[in-house]
Amino acid sequence: MNIPDDIYKAMNEMLHDSLRVPIGVDDSLLNQYLKASVSYVLAYTGTADTVINDDRFIFLCVEMGSFLYESRTTQVKDIPAPLKMVMDQLALNGFNSVKQEV
Repeated sequence: MNIPDDIYKAMNEMLHDSLRVPIGVDDSLLNQYLKASVSYVLAYTGTADTVINDDRFIFLCVEMGSFLYESRTTQVKDIPAPLKMVMDQLALNGFNSVKQEV
C-alpha cells in the first residue's frame, strides 16, 4: 500500500525535527530510514486504511526512523518496548478493521 504524499512529507519533516537535523542534511539517509520504518510498521501492523490514517502510525514511523538513525554507528539493538506496545495496539486496530470489512 502506498502512503499518501502529504503523510509521507509530514513524517519526513517530523523525522528531521525529532532528530534536530536541518532539511538538506542527511536527506537521503533519513529517507531510507523512513522507508524502512514504514515498511516494517506496515508489515507488523497490516495495511488497512485505518492503520495508515491513525496518528500512531505516523508516530511509530518517525520514532523508528529516529531509532535507526541514532543507532547507525552502534550494534543494532532490539526495538524499544514502548514502540512495540504501540505497534501491538495499532496491529490490533488494523486486524480488527480488516475483519469488519469482510
